[in-house]
Amino acid sequence: MNNKSLKRWTFLDTINAALLIVVVLFMLDFQNNATVSWILLAVFAFWIVTVILRNIFITRVMKDPNHPMHPQPGEKNNAKD
Repeated sequence: MNNKSLKRWTFLDTINAALLIVVVLFMLDFQNNATVSWILLAVFAFWIVTVILRNIFITRVMKDPNHPMHPQPGEKNNAKD
C-alpha cells in the first residue's frame, strides 16, 4: 500500500503560525472592525483545532499496529517530524 508519512507539523502550519502572530499583533481591531476580527479569530481557531485533531489521529495510528496506516517494519517513520 502507498502510505505517505504522517507529519505532525508541516510547512503550511509554520506559515499559518506566522500569519496568526501578524494578525494578533497588527490586524485585530474590535472597536473599528469587529466583524473582520471575529472572522480572523474563527479561521485561526479552526486551524488550531485541525492541528490538534491531526496530532491525536497520528498518535492513535502509531499506537495501533493493526491500523492500515501504521508504519510496517522496515518503513521509514517520519511521524515525529
